[in-house]
Amino acid sequence: MTHLERQGTVQVYMSPPQSTASGPSTEAAVDLPALPPLPPAEDEHSAQARLKVLREMMGEAFLTLDARGRVQELNGRAAALLGLDAEQLQGQEPWVAAPELAGTRLHEGLMEALATREGARFLAELPSRTWLDVTVRAVGDETWVLAADVTRRRHAESEVARTEERFRQLGERFQVALDSAQMAVWETNLATGQVFRSAGHDRLYGYPRPLDEWTHERFIESLHPDDRPQVQEQLASVFASDVDAYTSTFRTHWPDGTWHWLTSRARVLRDATGKVVVVRGAILDITALKETEAALQEAVRTRDDFLSLASHELRTPLTSLRLQAQLLRKLGETSPDERLGSPKVVAKLEATERQLRRLSALVDNLLDVSRIRTGKLDFHFNEGNLSAVVGDLVARFADEARQTGVVLHARVDADLQARFDRLRMEQVVSNLLSNALRYGAGNPVHLSLTRQGGTVRLVVRDGGPGIPAKERERVFERFTQGANAQRRGGMGLGLYIVRQIVEAHSGHIHVEDSPGGGATFVVELPL
Repeated sequence: MTHLERQGTVQVYMSPPQSTASGPSTEAAVDLPALPPLPPAEDEHSAQARLKVLREMMGEAFLTLDARGRVQELNGRAAALLGLDAEQLQGQEPWVAAPELAGTRLHEGLMEALATREGARFLAELPSRTWLDVTVRAVGDETWVLAADVTRRRHAESEVARTEERFRQLGERFQVALDSAQMAVWETNLATGQVFRSAGHDRLYGYPRPLDEWTHERFIESLHPDDRPQVQEQLASVFASDVDAYTSTFRTHWPDGTWHWLTSRARVLRDATGKVVVVRGAILDITALKETEAALQEAVRTRDDFLSLASHELRTPLTSLRLQAQLLRKLGETSPDERLGSPKVVAKLEATERQLRRLSALVDNLLDVSRIRTGKLDFHFNEGNLSAVVGDLVARFADEARQTGVVLHARVDADLQARFDRLRMEQVVSNLLSNALRYGAGNPVHLSLTRQGGTVRLVVRDGGPGIPAKERERVFERFTQGANAQRRGGMGLGLYIVRQIVEAHSGHIHVEDSPGGGATFVVELPL
């Protein structure tokens, strides 16, 4: 059945069915009188009317331009988008009728199409912020323009682009946060077999670039042998029980041979039957934390050892002072006529003075360590004769050396002028000589002060067991003593203070082997 529109009425006619290969149709044919042909003018008028109706029914804007770009025909949608009445646009160039269009992408695109007579498609934004998807075709002498309003689509695309950019930035910030915290996230989907891991995951296992694949076997192989059984047992419990979260702390072996501490916190997702489906978690590198924890434990141990040493070292001179005082009192009781300058009294007083000096030195060292830590160790530099200072100290220690049966040899160049803090340099020489007498095993101690070019070289050498090469830097640390120090006393502060004082004088100190055994401390100071 075919419908024909004519003069506002509907004409209906039945088309006779076509014959088929199986034979003629059984339906009866209906004969209708033939329709007279439309007059040519009436047919053309009807086609134009239909075309006009079609143009107005279109959702897109439509217009035709002549060779000079003037509007020949347009529909209401085109006029509405351009913001003018159809009569204002008829016979006018669009950018003349609406000057705000001049210079826009629509103007440029249409002018190019008019010049090249080639089809084109482009996006253009109107001054009203309406976006158009414009299609241009050359039809005869005219140029036909079809424009669809895609403003909503453009806004949606822009919103999608902004959302994607926000997610990209959030992802980058999240990755920066993970990297800064030495952290990574991961997820294992047991249903699909897929494993996701963030960019920094493999770096936590010592791989600078992501591996092509990360497997459970690789993870287990990287674990420290002492940690592996516990981790494997923990993972097995996830499938054997209803565990929904767990935390593992373990050491992992890096390809460069080092060990690093990691802690992993994970969540377990199960299906309705309780079967494990997804396990996801985060890994954090806690190597620095573990090192800090070990350092704190070592600091506590060092503190306890120091307090024990300090109490012992302070008790020794105090006990000796008490003994000398008791002897003096007993001497006064048994020999009331004994003079103060008698040899017996003098010997007791000298012993008392030695113990007082020792006690004073211990207290000074403790105070200096506190000042060094707070940056309040004061120095008063003045020009002076360093030879005289060292000579006085050698004379003072000669008596102590005799008391302990040690021979003290000294060679001091005369009149070595330098800029130094007298009190602090006395500490340096005193501490080095005290160490030599304490650890020299009764062998002679040698001291020399000489000029070498533009420096002064102070050398103190003992004949003791010496200091192993691996410990020669460590002996200058706080509360540190050599392997034989515990048998000789001391709190492990003297050499630490010496280095601080020497470096404050722009010098340096080091340990050398002594000929025939022992340790040689060398101080070099600028003149």
